[in-house]
Amino acid sequence: MMNPTIQQAAVIKQAAEWYQRLKDGELDEASQREFRDWLNVPANLLELARMCLIDARLRRVFKKNARVLPENVIDFDSYATVTRPRPQPPQQRAAMSRFKIRRIALVAGVVLAVSVVTWMRLGSSDYVVITRQGHWDKQLLDDGTVVYVGPHTKLRFHFTEETRGVALVRGEALFEVAKDPGRPFIVSTDAGTVRAVGTAFATSDRGDTVVVTVAEGKVAVTASATRNGVQPRVYATANQQVVLSSNGVSMPVPVKADRELMWVRNWYEYEGERVADIVARLNKLNGAQVIVDDPQVLRLRVNLLMFKPSQPEEFVHKVNLWYADYPGKASPNAVHLERP
Repeated sequence: MMNPTIQQAAVIKQAAEWYQRLKDGELDEASQREFRDWLNVPANLLELARMCLIDARLRRVFKKNARVLPENVIDFDSYATVTRPRPQPPQQRAAMSRFKIRRIALVAGVVLAVSVVTWMRLGSSDYVVITRQGHWDKQLLDDGTVVYVGPHTKLRFHFTEETRGVALVRGEALFEVAKDPGRPFIVSTDAGTVRAVGTAFATSDRGDTVVVTVAEGKVAVTASATRNGVQPRVYATANQQVVLSSNGVSMPVPVKADRELMWVRNWYEYEGERVADIVARLNKLNGAQVIVDDPQVLRLRVNLLMFKPSQPEEFVHKVNLWYADYPGKASPNAVHLERP
C-alpha cells in the first residue's frame, strides 16, 4: 500500500497538472472524460477545490491592482457534472458526512466555474478567453473595446500602460476598438500583426492564412514574413480585406464588411449564397452537423433566409419548409440535423 504522505503528494501533483491544463483550455474529448473520472475520487476533488479557493483568495488580495474582464462563455458543465445533493435527516451521521463531501464538491464546481473555466487571469494584466465549438461570445473590455468571439476561438490578452495586446491563437474575433491614441490596439497572429487605435476590424485564422476585414476606420497590417529584410505592411480601410500568409500580406480588396462579419456576430441574412456554402460554414462552426438528404439542394440559392448560426436547427427547419414545394425533389426533406 502506498504511503499516505506519498499518496497525498501524488494527488497534489495531479491536481496541479489538471488545474494548469484547465487554465490553458486545451482539453480534448478524451482528456475531458479522463478529468471527469479523476473528479469522481473525493480526495482529488477536494484538493482541486483547495487550489481554486487559494487562487480566489489571492485574486482578492491583488484585486486593487488588477484589470478585471467579464466572465468568459465557457461553463464548468463542459468538463464535469456536479449536482446539488438532497438534504439528509440530521440523525443520520454517516449520510450527513456524505452530504458534506458533496456540498464541498458543489462549492468546488462553483469555484472552478468562476476561477478556472472563465476569463482566466494568467498574471496581473494577462487574460485568456476560449470559446467551444458552437458557442459565440460578446464582451465589453475594461478599456471600452467590444469583442465578438466566434466558436472554437482562443485569445490571449496582455494590456499595459503603453499598448493593448491580443494574441489570436485560433478562430476568429471582431474588435470594436475604443479610441485611445496613446495606447494602440495590436492583434498578433502567426502570420503577422494588425495595429489600430480606434476602429472596427476582424481577424479570422483559417489555418494557412489569416483574413483581416475592416468594418470602419483604418488598420496597419504587417506580415511576419520578410522580403529583402523588410516586413511587408499595407493599410486597409472600411470595407476592405487583406490576407496574411507565409508569403506576406496581400493588397486590400473591396468587400461588404457587414456581410463578411455577420457570422462572427452570430447572425446570418440571405444575399444570394448557395445552400452548399451555408452548410459548410455551419458545420465548421457547430458540433451539431447539417446532413444533406437531397444533394441537389446544395446548388440552390435561397432567399429571405435569416437565422442565428448558433441555432442550426432553425436553418434546417427553414430550408426544409422552403424546399417542400421544390419541383423534382428526390427526398421529402432537403437536410436534417445530427448532434454529437
